[in-house]
Amino acid sequence: MNYMKKTMILCVALALASCSSNTNEFGRIDQFNDNLPAPQPVSEIIRVKPTSGGAVIWVKIPDDENIKGVVATYERAGKTIDSKISRYVDSLSVEGYADTMTHVVKICTFNADEVKSSPIEVKVTPKAPAIETVKPLIVSAAGGVKVKISGNYDHSNLAVCLLRCADLNDADKPIKDIKWVEVTTLFTSSDNVVLTRRGIEAQKAIFGVYIRDRWGNFSDTTKVLLTPGVEIQIPKTGFKYYDPGDDNCFSLSDQSSTYPVTGLWDGSGNSSSPHFLAIGLCPIPCWLTIDMGLVAQLSRIATLPRIAYNIWKDAHPRDFEFWGSMNPTGRQGKGEHGFDDSWFCLGKFTQQKPSGYNPDGSVGTVTQEDADYFNNGNDFELNSEKYPHAYDQIRYLRIVFVNTFSTFELKNATEAGGIQFGEITPYGEVVK
Repeated sequence: MNYMKKTMILCVALALASCSSNTNEFGRIDQFNDNLPAPQPVSEIIRVKPTSGGAVIWVKIPDDENIKGVVATYERAGKTIDSKISRYVDSLSVEGYADTMTHVVKICTFNADEVKSSPIEVKVTPKAPAIETVKPLIVSAAGGVKVKISGNYDHSNLAVCLLRCADLNDADKPIKDIKWVEVTTLFTSSDNVVLTRRGIEAQKAIFGVYIRDRWGNFSDTTKVLLTPGVEIQIPKTGFKYYDPGDDNCFSLSDQSSTYPVTGLWDGSGNSSSPHFLAIGLCPIPCWLTIDMGLVAQLSRIATLPRIAYNIWKDAHPRDFEFWGSMNPTGRQGKGEHGFDDSWFCLGKFTQQKPSGYNPDGSVGTVTQEDADYFNNGNDFELNSEKYPHAYDQIRYLRIVFVNTFSTFELKNATEAGGIQFGEITPYGEVVK
């Protein structure tokens, strides 16, 4: 063995020996446990704020350079949970309780070797968790069922689990003995939202729903007997633009346009293009009319926006109205918007935002749920209790754009620089 190889082997051996002698019981070589004493404990619990199924605890951290962070240790569903913050944050969250009992939380500081200080105990009494405050309501819908969610006051992330049992003999059995089949799981953090599940056969069945939070806590199951409504997608093969003489939405006659009015029913669906774009100084409100080429009774109207393009702002419609007629005259009338007497309102709607608008109506923060909801489109349910003619037979469908997001922000705007819209799909029953 030559001199160079001997030297290298000796250096490696010395390095290994040095590492071995300097490694502490934690297997680390950069710090030594004997030199890191336990840090000072939290000097004060400043405030405790109950939250839904938990609490936020504000602490005063002592001026000790040995402190790396603070940890709250608590029991949840039989398991020990640690919630940590760095020394530069002054509040910890404990969460996931399924009750409103008083719980003891131990607060400690810790150093770089995870050595903890002596604990300070604090008692927290959570507010009722979302699985208790949310009372889902299941109602029949055209082609399926709707689940109305409210009472999610802290906007917790929830799973809404929809169940179905086709055996009506189970109707009087305890919920745990019913032969449930899971239909779907829907997700929301909204305080007030309607979740819809379509594609369910129009036969009477037992439906159930329960709420699950992200810690695995479950609500009781609510059950009800329901018969989903009958509906089909109204065929759009005979759709065409029709102007009785009083349509006032610009740029509709140019079918060679990149964004013609036919883009509203061409089946392009969940796509950013092609879509309909009205340009020029469109009056607000403005409207256009579709001849469906058949007579139908509508139950709902599904719409899609221009997908993933300036969502929740600009030229996207915010407020809609749908009107129907069997034989429009096109003459000025005494009805709303100056419509003649043949027109009746099917419904008035606003683009729903799961996280809610600001108190002044402005959009505010857009969550991921908001973005997904917007791009997936709307299902505007018609309601004959609110609009007596909602289920009347129609051949002509009129879309009224009451406001875009831009014109809403301008307040009392009489013109829009443009209106963009993706697709419209009516559902219901064809009469002839």
